[in-house]
This record gives sequence, structure tokens and C-alpha cells, in this order.
Amino acid sequence: MNNNDLSEHTQRNLLSNIIIVLMFLGMMAAAIVYFNNASPNIKAEIMHTLAQQFGRNVTNAHWQWQAEGRPNMIMLVQYDNSGKERGRQPLRMDPAGWPHVEPTSESCEALWQSILYLPARVDGFRVIAEFYQEPQHTEVTNAQGPVSGYCRFRVSTGPYFDYYVNSGRVVSDEKD
Repeated sequence: MNNNDLSEHTQRNLLSNIIIVLMFLGMMAAAIVYFNNASPNIKAEIMHTLAQQFGRNVTNAHWQWQAEGRPNMIMLVQYDNSGKERGRQPLRMDPAGWPHVEPTSESCEALWQSILYLPARVDGFRVIAEFYQEPQHTEVTNAQGPVSGYCRFRVSTGPYFDYYVNSGRVVSDEKD
């Protein structure tokens, strides 16, 4: 082999090695993206579960209110999975039988504590409770009826769920 043939052979080997390394890096990047997207979002899963539990507890409070003759307050008792009592506290109810919420974020945070009997934390992150007012439109053209609102429980800018104070409805941002 002469020098030209040897240098061409070396360049081809170098080029094929570069192509192999680039293909390997591309496959690694694709695998990382695939597995990153395929792994569950833990905060979203936890918030979705808490939204379901919140909804169940609100409904239980509503039926307890009905059963006790519609008092202004009920004693909400929390149980763990084994049926053992883990806490109880008085819960103020509104005239429609849903937990009472003042139009403040502090009231929403207190509601979280009362309904879930858990600290406002998800996977080490603080749960932010915020109250939002929304006008309800009546049948009259462009007239606004009474203002209603909802509590939004969220983790930073991530997953959240809303509790509508006038209906007891809980809506999660998670698509079922």
C-alpha cells in the first residue's frame, strides 16, 4: 500500500468510527427521551389521588350534614385505611351542605387541613391553596348573578385540582 491508499483507508476508518459514535449517541438520546416521557409524573399522580380523596371526604361531610339534620357545624372524623380514627375536628358547613369557605386563600388552606387532615405538602413540595372568584351568569342577558368561586390546590406551576365551594365539586387537571 502506498501513502495515498493508507491515508484514504485511515480517513474511511475515522469517518466510519465517527458515524458509529454519532449513531450510538442518537440512540442514547432517543432512549433517554423515551424513558423520561414514559415515567410517571409522581407529583401529578399524588395530586390526582389527593383530589379523589378530597372529593370523597367532601361528599362524606355533605351526607353526614344531611344525616345530622343540617347543622351549621359537623364533627368530621378522619379514619386511616385500617379503620382506626386518626383525627377529628369541627367543620363549618354552608347552607347548601358543603364545607364553608371564606373567599380567601387562607380559608382554602384551612379547608385542605380539615378535609384531608394532612400537611399541605406533596413529594416534599408545598401545596399552594388559592381562592378564585368567578361570576355566575344568570338567564338575564349580560347580567351577572352572585359571585361564586373555587379553591385551587396546586404544586408550583404543576398539577392542581379545584374545589368549587358552591357545589362541592372537585375537578382535577388530570385527564381520566
